[in-house]
Amino acid sequence: MLLKLLPLLSIISFLFTSQAAHTEELEPERKPEQEQGQIEDLDDPTALSSFLGIRTGTNGYGAIAQFGFNSPESAFGHNSFIQFKDDFETVHLRHFSIYKQSGTGLFVDMQRNNANAIPVNRASVGAIQIIPISDKLRINPALLYGETWTDDKQARKMLFPDTSIVTLYTFIRWQVADDWFVNLVPQYTYSVNGRKIRLFELVTQVGHNITKETSMAINTDEDDNFWLTLKHAF
Repeated sequence: MLLKLLPLLSIISFLFTSQAAHTEELEPERKPEQEQGQIEDLDDPTALSSFLGIRTGTNGYGAIAQFGFNSPESAFGHNSFIQFKDDFETVHLRHFSIYKQSGTGLFVDMQRNNANAIPVNRASVGAIQIIPISDKLRINPALLYGETWTDDKQARKMLFPDTSIVTLYTFIRWQVADDWFVNLVPQYTYSVNGRKIRLFELVTQVGHNITKETSMAINTDEDDNFWLTLKHAF
C-alpha cells in the first residue's frame, strides 16, 4: 500500500514546495473571485472543465481525465469524464450535457469492471439537475435507468442474469474555503428485475487546490478503500 502511494506523494510534495517558493510573487496577481471560479471548474464533478490526473491507493493505480466543451454561442455545455482504477482493470465513463440556462441535463453513466472473478458491465441514462444552494454549496440530484450484465455465459445463466436497474445519484459540492473543498457522491441502485440488487455506495472526497490549475484530494468509499488523486487543468 505504501509503495503505491509513494509516487503520488512525491509529486504532491514537489508541488507544495514549488507553491511555497512562489507564493509571494504570485499573490498580487490573484483575485479571489477569479480563483474561486477556477477552483469550482476544476473539482466540481458537473463543471464544464478539462483536466488530466492520476490516482493511487488500496484499489491500485489508475488515471482520470475530463474533457469539457462550453461554447459561449451554445445553450448547452458538455462534460465527458473517464476513470481507470484497480490497476486499469476497471474503466468508468460518465457524460453530462447541461442546458446552461436551467441547469438541467442529460446524464450517461457506463462502467466495465474486470477486477473480480466475473466481469460486470453497467450502462445507464437519465437526467440531472444542478441546484445551487449558496455560493459555497451545490446539490446535484440525478435519476438513471439502465442495465447491468456480465459477459461470462455460465455466470449469466447461473448467477447474474441481465438486470434492469434504477440508480439515484446525488453530487454534493461544498467549497469549504477558497482552496479547500468537500465532494460527497452517495448513490443507491435498485434492480427492477433479474438479479436482486439493493446497493448503497458513497464516495467522500476532501481536497485542496495547490494552485489555480492543480488540486489533490483524499478519497474514501463505503468499502473502506482509500486513494489519492492529483489533477491538473488544461
